[in-house]
Amino acid sequence: MRERLRRYSLALFFLFIVFGLMILGTIGVRLLGDKMIEGANIEMKPRGENLAR
Repeated sequence: MRERLRRYSLALFFLFIVFGLMILGTIGVRLLGDKMIEGANIEMKPRGENLAR
């Protein structure tokens, strides 16, 4: 078990780095989109069926 961990430790390290960067990128894009919508004074209303009848 210890040898497997040593063998794959670098791969796991890079996997967690990529995972963290993906989460930070997603949060950044969401914040940027929210700022753009807020600055444009657009009121977003959902279009669709009202399911709570």
